[in-house]
Amino acid sequence: MARPTVKIDDEKNEERFEFISEQWYWGTRYSVLVDRATGVTYTTVGENGRLTPLLDKDGKPYVDPRFGSR
Repeated sequence: MARPTVKIDDEKNEERFEFISEQWYWGTRYSVLVDRATGVTYTTVGENGRLTPLLDKDGKPYVDPRFGSR
């Protein structure tokens, strides 16, 4: 299945989400991706398209340091 793309800026042709990893377990896909605009890291389970933010030890959304300063 093709990954969906959401553009930050159509002129630069820059994708908003970067896929970090993808694993299959018992026929279900687990993906980790980061929002390049905010730096927030998300996980998805299966093909439903729902994003769930990963949380840090304080219960706040984990911000990837590569993108968090944007």
